Amino acid sequence: MTSTELTPLKTEIERLQEFLQATVGHFRIGEDAAGMENYLSTMQELERTVETDRNSRQPRIDLNKLLPVVRKLYFFVKNQDITGITDLLEYTVFPLTKEWLKGCDDT
Repeated sequence: MTSTELTPLKTEIERLQEFLQATVGHFRIGEDAAGMENYLSTMQELERTVETDRNSRQPRIDLNKLLPVVRKLYFFVKNQDITGITDLLEYTVFPLTKEWLKGCDDT
C-alpha cells in the first residue's frame, strides 16, 4: 500500500474511532436513542473503512478478526442488548481500529 493509499484509510479509521467513542459515550450514560443513531453511523463508517481497505493494493484489515465481531454485534442488536453492543464496541472493535492504525504507521 502506498502512502497515498494509506492517508485516506488512516483518515477513515480515525473517523470510525470518533463514531465508536460517540456511540459508546451515549450508551454508557443511558442515551440509548442517540447511541443507536450513532451506532448506525458507526456501522456505515466501518463499511466504508473496510471497503477502502479492500480496494487497496495491500489490505490491512484482517477480516478473520472482524467478521466474528460483526456477527456478535448482529446478535446483540437483534436481542436489544445495549450493554453487549457497548462492551463489544469499546473493548473489541476500538482496539481493532488501533491495530489498523498501527498497520498504517508501520509502512
